[in-house]
Amino acid sequence: MILLVTNRDDLTADWLIVELQRRDVDYVRFNTEDYPQRCSIRWRVDAASLTIGSSKLRAKDITAVWYRRPVAPRPRPGLSPDEEAWVVREASAALDGFWRTLDARWVSQPDAIHRADSKPQQLADASKLGFEIPDTEITSDVEHVRALLNRSGVVVCKPLRDGRVRRRGRSLLFTSRIELDDLGSVLEEPYLFQGLVPKRYDIRVTVIGDAVLAARIETDGAPDGRIDWRRAPPADVRYAPEELPDDLADRCRLLVNHYGLAFGALDLARRPDGGYTFFELNPNGQWAFVEQRTGLPLRARLVDVLLDVR
Repeated sequence: MILLVTNRDDLTADWLIVELQRRDVDYVRFNTEDYPQRCSIRWRVDAASLTIGSSKLRAKDITAVWYRRPVAPRPRPGLSPDEEAWVVREASAALDGFWRTLDARWVSQPDAIHRADSKPQQLADASKLGFEIPDTEITSDVEHVRALLNRSGVVVCKPLRDGRVRRRGRSLLFTSRIELDDLGSVLEEPYLFQGLVPKRYDIRVTVIGDAVLAARIETDGAPDGRIDWRRAPPADVRYAPEELPDDLADRCRLLVNHYGLAFGALDLARRPDGGYTFFELNPNGQWAFVEQRTGLPLRARLVDVLLDVR
């Protein structure tokens, strides 16, 4: 039995389920916002189970877990803020213990995802493996940003973890060019700043098990997409399968394996000089759009890993 751990709005899970159904694979979908109100767990050293609605799933029957996009537990209505926060912490701790003691194949294990979810560590580890990385400053000191600007000519800013926050009417969702006048004289908290890397095109590399599958992403006709391709109108973005040099593909695989992950989505750039620059690794990144636009067999490979098909 394959367990899919995600949320109700995850369309990528729907995309994978199509492949599971095509292969007639038994699976259960666990939308974590239903926990603990409509789902429950039981844990003993010698027995554990997960009940979803009217279905009881024994831990020993779970052969593989796709840990996709879980959200926080949702307590029952009517609690005070302090009570609600306590319930979320306790429910999360119980579920975390369930995951840590579950003997199954993972794509990927939550602890591995957490280890990999740090941009500074990713950049440091990628550099050690031989990737070229952008000139990067994580700082709240405007003078350090000024020095980076003097070195690089153009500076961009990106979120360290979550870009889905609006402040002062501006979205931090996308990588954006920064002028010193935008910063003022004092930053309240540190941000991630990088020297702008010249790009011929972007590359999304998806590592699933031992497979390394890459897609070229071009936005030549979309000025908004030259810094962050996600800002370009969808009609102006072109996708195609990309063949990576063997040594680069090996480095991508090594970086994902370094964190104990079975899956990773890496963002790279191909520079005008022919070289490659590493930007980041998303240990649980989006991938369905890559398959839909390039035909790369990502979901088939993902199901192979979950089923331990060699």
